[in-house]
Amino acid sequence: MMGLTHDNRWFGMGVMAVAMLLTSTVFADQAKPPGDTLVYYNEGKKTVHVEGCRRLPKDPDELAKMTRMTLAQAEAKGLRLCSKCPGGQAQSGDDADQDQDETKAGEKAAVPGDTPVYHFAGKNRVHVADCPRLGSTEGAEKMTLDQALEKGWPLCSRCPGSTTPGRGNPDQKSKGLESWVKPGPEEIKQYAFVPSPLAPLVSMGPDGKLVYRAYSDKGDRLMDWSQCGYRNSSVPIPDVQVAVTLEPLTGEATQEANLAYPVGPDSHDRIQTAIDQVAAMKPDVDGLRGAVLLKKGTYYINGSLNVRSGVVLRGEGDGEDGTILIMHTPEGGGNAILLGEPDGAVEPVGEADAVRITDAYVPSGSLTLTLANAGQFKVGDYVYVRKTVNQAWIDLLGMGERLQHIRGGKEGMGKKPWVPEAYQFRHLRQIQAINGNQITLDAILPQSFDRKYGGGDVYQVNVDTLGKQSGVESLQVVSNYDTTVKDTGKDANFLNFKTAILVQGTCDSWVRNCTVKHVYFAAVSISQNTRQITVRDTHCLAPVGPYHGGFRYAFNISGGTLHLIYNCYSEDGRHDFAIGSRETGPFAFVKCTAVRGEQSEPHHRWSSGILYDNVITKDGTLAAINRGDSGSGHGWAAANTMIWNCDAKSIVVMDPETEGESNFAVGYRGTFDPATGTQSLRYANDRAGYWGTPHEGKFYGYALMGNGYIESPDRPVKPDSLFMQQLIDRIGKEQAMRVMGGSEQVEGKRAGL
Repeated sequence: MMGLTHDNRWFGMGVMAVAMLLTSTVFADQAKPPGDTLVYYNEGKKTVHVEGCRRLPKDPDELAKMTRMTLAQAEAKGLRLCSKCPGGQAQSGDDADQDQDETKAGEKAAVPGDTPVYHFAGKNRVHVADCPRLGSTEGAEKMTLDQALEKGWPLCSRCPGSTTPGRGNPDQKSKGLESWVKPGPEEIKQYAFVPSPLAPLVSMGPDGKLVYRAYSDKGDRLMDWSQCGYRNSSVPIPDVQVAVTLEPLTGEATQEANLAYPVGPDSHDRIQTAIDQVAAMKPDVDGLRGAVLLKKGTYYINGSLNVRSGVVLRGEGDGEDGTILIMHTPEGGGNAILLGEPDGAVEPVGEADAVRITDAYVPSGSLTLTLANAGQFKVGDYVYVRKTVNQAWIDLLGMGERLQHIRGGKEGMGKKPWVPEAYQFRHLRQIQAINGNQITLDAILPQSFDRKYGGGDVYQVNVDTLGKQSGVESLQVVSNYDTTVKDTGKDANFLNFKTAILVQGTCDSWVRNCTVKHVYFAAVSISQNTRQITVRDTHCLAPVGPYHGGFRYAFNISGGTLHLIYNCYSEDGRHDFAIGSRETGPFAFVKCTAVRGEQSEPHHRWSSGILYDNVITKDGTLAAINRGDSGSGHGWAAANTMIWNCDAKSIVVMDPETEGESNFAVGYRGTFDPATGTQSLRYANDRAGYWGTPHEGKFYGYALMGNGYIESPDRPVKPDSLFMQQLIDRIGKEQAMRVMGGSEQVEGKRAGL
């Protein structure tokens, strides 16, 4: 702790916030909106809602589920505006039920907020002095009810005045769960921005290298993200010698009625056979075997390909005059290309003999750990450094029972509180040095380890089955699809591939200079059992699939560690540059661009150590927040995420309640529009239940907002790229230019591909 997200598409238009603001202004003084006013309707209800009604869901995905019509059409069906709509009239029916729900949070007023209450360690309830369940107060922590509610601890159901569902309050069960949080304000207040006394958190020193300041009194510091990528970005990706060359098959391609692209002579078996032939060759000292070169032209492929360890699948360019793979799956879904070993895994061979970390506190950004006994380890061992959180850690973050009580009601009963056994974070590292019982790791740890919140341990793993030194490069992957399918929601099947290139079961591998078209999830998704993957100079164009959860994550990381996404481009995505659940970095997105994008972010459940560096998403947003009760309980999505010199409609960073983690936004290179800029902040505070609490995210009149660390919200800072300067500091400028050279950031110049 230092002292959204949501999908901000509105039916593909990206203007929801402006529309709501304008509508509420126009209708504020009218008795009734015009008949051609757009309204929203939920099946089974008696009322409709105009834009600007506070009862409309703020999540565009939820809004998209409602039926749209004009007010005149609604009235012809016997429907009317709800009483809370601008211009709405007297309440009845659904209105009365909704107002009853809205006052649930106020029922706790029966017990004043300054009432003394008692909390026992490990419990999720507090008790007033005359609660029949309270015996002795010995060992209990005394606080006020307001303080307890901020920690997510309501009164027990038998406390006098309690509205908490339970055996002592059976009437509450039929109403669902009580909301413990305050509703959001009608208008978001603007606060004066006061620079942090820690600023600048990182700056150029007199020797031309970066100087860092700890952001906590325990030594927590920023990551070194330059370690991300192929072989820690210390050497360039190799140009692998060609072992097999293939030409496109000759033969007529026919146009099938419903498919977007023709179907031609199938090259699947001959390409896979060539890959397998090279995979059987003896590797060199680095693990490289050779490349399969696909000469210019079009290849028709039915089914998926698997690029194995030591093999590179290479074309002669990703443009229309290069190598084009038109790939088809008759069932829809799956991956066009798997890069890696299907059975490659990180095997936890030493888990039964895990050794505890004895440090009382390990700061974020650490390389060294002290163990109870390091005798079983040797230099070069691969290990899991496991953060073994306890219930106290979950409660500190408000991710326990409180998740169900943010919005409360019957909806809250469907949220899933976090449990410790599901949040044991494993960081794959290699031991570089051992000094007594102190070990030094090859890459920093992206989060803190605190003994009072569970501490951690270390155990040996086996990575021998992982692939390595494989790649896909210089080609275009086109997923064929059914043009007659309509977007009916998540069940719509366009008979296209989910992902073009899935990276799994491999380390020190890459995707570069590729273009992907018409998949419904990702151009490249990095999955489990991976380490040090680089994806660069790659484009995701014209995705085909619903605008709903689980779709359009153009460049996605959902496993492994130390990955780099560099100079990549996305169009029409939802989460263009995304991190999945419980991922342990560092990870870096550098010089990437999204057009007509939505929100790029760590998406849910405590992913740590992410860098967004010079990411441009002028139509979308960037966020590192607590997603609270979004989904089934996404909760804290991001920890120690840095958003550096980026350009987005808004950039929201929130500060976790833990001591060693924050989220950071430093520098801004865009132009902020206040009319569309605060929607993500509202979403973040709503879903986390932070309004009116010390954790409330604030708006300062800039694109950078929240309660996380914010520096230079109106202009870029030096260095221009944090990743590049860290790399230069580590390996020298000349070598850094060799590693990262050969590309310039794209802003739509490839859109016509």
